[in-house]
Amino acid sequence: MRVGMLLRGTYPDDIRVRKEAAALREAGHEVYLLCLAGEGVEPATVDGVAIERIDWDGYRASIRAVNRASYLFGSFDGIWFRRARRFAAVHGIDVLHVHDLPLVRTGLRVARSLGGIPVVADLHENYPAAMAQYRSERSLFERVRARLLRPLSRIERAEREAVREAEAVVTVVEEALDHYIEDCDGDPDRVHVISNTVDLDRIDALERTPVPEDVPDGFVVSYVGAFGPHRGIETLIRALSETPEVVSLLLVGAGSEASDRRLRRLAASEGVADRVTFTGWVEFEDVPRYIAASDLATVPHRETDHTATTVPHKLFQYMALETPVLVTDVGPLGRIVRETEAGVVVPPEDSAAVAAEIAGLLGGERTGYGENGRRAVETRYSWARDGERLRQVYDGFA
Repeated sequence: MRVGMLLRGTYPDDIRVRKEAAALREAGHEVYLLCLAGEGVEPATVDGVAIERIDWDGYRASIRAVNRASYLFGSFDGIWFRRARRFAAVHGIDVLHVHDLPLVRTGLRVARSLGGIPVVADLHENYPAAMAQYRSERSLFERVRARLLRPLSRIERAEREAVREAEAVVTVVEEALDHYIEDCDGDPDRVHVISNTVDLDRIDALERTPVPEDVPDGFVVSYVGAFGPHRGIETLIRALSETPEVVSLLLVGAGSEASDRRLRRLAASEGVADRVTFTGWVEFEDVPRYIAASDLATVPHRETDHTATTVPHKLFQYMALETPVLVTDVGPLGRIVRETEAGVVVPPEDSAAVAAEIAGLLGGERTGYGENGRRAVETRYSWARDGERLRQVYDGFA
């Protein structure tokens, strides 16, 4: 079959999209991708995936403004509709695979205009809950503006439509599957879990040494990823003040200038600024060296409707690199870590519990966590299994 993917982002930056495209190509499908243009000269083909790109800056400001209004009030993107319809017609697309909720309604209309080709709605996250979470972190003016221009009820309506009308819905964890079935009236036979597990061949091919120069000495507790209040990094900083001085915190990643300042101020107020290292943004290929150099890797999410229905790639990256993990008891995080015995689980936003677990690990109570995690990503939580599940979804269209 000829699979046409729609991605409202750049490629090949999205790890999940890249893995899925590779899995489908391995099954003999042809994969075409329509995505946004990035900067500079970009290849027309990546790993056998033929790519077309939309240059947003190539459209007049007036056209972009009308398109923006159409999307805000109707969840329909006219520019994407015209480009996706031509893309699908030119390449003779048999199945339209739409990544994430913002483009699903547009993708469904494209499919109908071409005679009703099947649509796979690949919902990377609980999008309405994510929007509610991100908006809560904005200024009062921005929250009011968002509520007026694009209320959450409108986004939830688009989500229900996507789940009901797509021929298949793909999500990342069982908790999200339950949400789409129970809250969106999804057909259980059409909702499938394809998780954010890691491609072991790719991650094992990356270097784990030498240790980066900015990794501190002593017992290193790390966090990898973007910064933001819902990530729970504040809990790690507060916990650090309750641990021995041999413990340091390594923050691998970046956020907005405001979030960076907030975390640095908190570290100073807690008296641990000299024990917190900010690396700044790190290329994906270099991340394993930081994880491998850590004694404990963390996912300290706060509990929200969003974090309760998703799981980040980083958890499985930690496990693949045999690093013990500490996660908060939020949705799938606690479930997976308890089930695999890959580390420890603490209540969300409980710095005392985090400090106590670190003290226990300092005392040598981490035997087997790393090995258990690695074993889990080689068996139950492996991309080999998730890739096969994706191929089975497509077998249903044959």
